[in-house]
Amino acid sequence: MGGLSALSLGVADFIASQNSTRIGAARSLLGMLLVSSVVLSVFLLLQGGFSELFIPTKVRSVLLASLHGFTMAFALLLFFYAMSIGKISVVAPIVASHPLVIVIFRAAQGEHLATTQIVAVIGVLTGVALVGASGGNHSPNDRQARYHAKWQIVVCISLASSLIYGTAILFLQSAANDITISQVLWFGRVVGFTTILIYILSKRRTPFPPSSNWWPLFAFHGMLDSGGLLFLLLGTNGSPNDTLTAVVASTFPVITMGLAWLLLNERVRPIQLLGTGLVLAGVSTIVGH
Repeated sequence: MGGLSALSLGVADFIASQNSTRIGAARSLLGMLLVSSVVLSVFLLLQGGFSELFIPTKVRSVLLASLHGFTMAFALLLFFYAMSIGKISVVAPIVASHPLVIVIFRAAQGEHLATTQIVAVIGVLTGVALVGASGGNHSPNDRQARYHAKWQIVVCISLASSLIYGTAILFLQSAANDITISQVLWFGRVVGFTTILIYILSKRRTPFPPSSNWWPLFAFHGMLDSGGLLFLLLGTNGSPNDTLTAVVASTFPVITMGLAWLLLNERVRPIQLLGTGLVLAGVSTIVGH
C-alpha cells in the first residue's frame, strides 16, 4: 500500500509539473482538485462517513479540516508553480521536507525529541541546503533549462510551499482528533477546490482549460492523487506495520524525479543527489517516529 501510494503521488506530481507549464498552476490544480473531490466524496459516501459529521460537537474539527484544505490548496499551488518554472529535481525534495515543520512545531510545544529525530532534522536541513545550492547548475543536455526562472526564486517558492504544506498537515492532525482522516481529507479537497476557484475568478481568468482534451488528463491526474491518499489510508489500520507503510509512501519524490530524468532529460548532479538522499532519509526517519 505504501508503494502504491508513492507511485500514485509521484506520477501525479510529474503530471502536475507538465500541466502547470502548459496551462498554469492554478488551472492544473483546479482540475485535479475537482476530480479528487468527486472521488473522495464517493468513497466517503460508501463508507457512511457523512453521518454525524455536521453536528455542533464537531464544529471545531470541521473548522480545522477547512483550514487544512485552505492551506493545502496554497501549498500545492506554490508547488505546482515552482515545478513549472524550475527543475523538478530541486523543487520535489525541498517540498518533501515539510515533515520538518511538524517536528519543529512539536518541539516548540515542549515535546521531547529522540536522538534519531534530532539527527534526522539536521540531515533534512543539510539536504535542503545542498539541493537548493545546486539549483543553479544545469546539465548541457537539459533542454528545459532555458525556460527556468532564477534558481533563487524557485528555491524560495519551494521553501514557502514546504512551510505551508507542513502547516496544513498540522491542521489535519488536529482535526483528526474528533473526525476521521478520510473526512478531513474530503474537507481538504473540497475546500481546496473552492479556494482555488475563488482565486482564479478573483484574477478575472477563466477556470476552464483551453480545450476539452484536457479533461481526460485532469481525470487521470485526480484519480492518481486520490489513489495516493486512499492507498495510504487503507494501508494503515493501527498496527505496527503502519510505520512501514508511511515511510514507503514518503518516498514519492523519487518517482517524480525519476520521471523528470527519464522523460525530460533532467540530470541530477552528485551533490544534488546527496542532498536528496539526506532529505528522504531524514523525512523517512521523522515519519517513522
